[in-house]
Amino acid sequence: MIGIITSVLTSIFITRIIFDDRVNRGKNISFETALTKNFLKNTKIDFIGGRKWSYIISGALILISLGSIFIKGFTYGVDFTGGRTYVVRFDKPVTAEAVREATGKVFDLAAAEQGLSGTSVEVKQFGGDSQMKITTSFKYEDEGASVDAEIEGMLYESLKGFYDDGLTLDEFVSTLDNPNGIISSDKVGASIANDIKRNAVISIILALIVIFAYIAFRFKGWTWGLGGVVSLAHTSIIIIGFFSLFSGILPFNLDVDQTFIAAILTIIGYAINDNVVIFDRIRENLGLHVNDDFKETVNKSLNATLTRTVNTSVSTLLPMLAIAIFGGESIRGLSVALCLGICIGTYASIMIGTPIMFDATLSRRKKLAAKETAKKK
Repeated sequence: MIGIITSVLTSIFITRIIFDDRVNRGKNISFETALTKNFLKNTKIDFIGGRKWSYIISGALILISLGSIFIKGFTYGVDFTGGRTYVVRFDKPVTAEAVREATGKVFDLAAAEQGLSGTSVEVKQFGGDSQMKITTSFKYEDEGASVDAEIEGMLYESLKGFYDDGLTLDEFVSTLDNPNGIISSDKVGASIANDIKRNAVISIILALIVIFAYIAFRFKGWTWGLGGVVSLAHTSIIIIGFFSLFSGILPFNLDVDQTFIAAILTIIGYAINDNVVIFDRIRENLGLHVNDDFKETVNKSLNATLTRTVNTSVSTLLPMLAIAIFGGESIRGLSVALCLGICIGTYASIMIGTPIMFDATLSRRKKLAAKETAKKK
């Protein structure tokens, strides 16, 4: 919301001031360069005619994604499995990446020695650069003081090198006489983790239902809502399948956790914008050219909005790529999901959402025409 308000104010006031200044000084104002002057202008691509190929490609990707989801499954984060969370204070600034690397080695080694699998460690900065929130799923199903003591000892062994004052285990575990070490701890049980997982699924489904209702209401037809929602579901399934298929293969974290769900919801919100812009142009052209062929009108609208769609997607993708390449390990999975979402969402809005709307509208028109013919007989 803040971004939208800022963009509107900037477009109305700041841009006007800059343009007025340049005009008053006799400067030329150009909105194109030699490279972009004719970029994607006056295109006549038959998107609707090629929809069968897009259906085949997308269908194959969805089948692969669903196959990986149901056969291989996911690497879940602690949010969805349960685990223990510790807030640890250091005597100097540290980075989440360094802490994650140190703790990951110790916990992975212990898990391998004890024949455990699916152990993960998450590290996030918490309240300053000398304080970290560390969450681990190591023995998350085991209760008792002995397990707590074992994990605290493993944390101490992995983190003691970060302290300059030679912290002992007792001082690390208890901060009564020492300000540094474990200052708080908490446990996320399996039942709570299951609740979080269920709520995450519900939030995605509700988002799709609300968007379907909004698009259907705004464009006065369920076929428009169907096209938008199928496009979003298509994008979400492929991204979720990517995280399932390549988890443990790519050299960075692809855990499914609350951050990943936030990325999916963000992608849904972003991707529907492309659909709305295209649908708006189709509706406008339908009103202006009532007697034109429906397929021709849809193709014309897709070509007319192609430059805007590509420019918006590329300008959004560039900062996401920068985050994915130069950002820390803790946000790499999120940035990868957003990059995929932008690319797949843009493709889906053009090659899936609009063709689905076209086919559904065409089918509906044929049924209505058949009913009218039957009534006349």
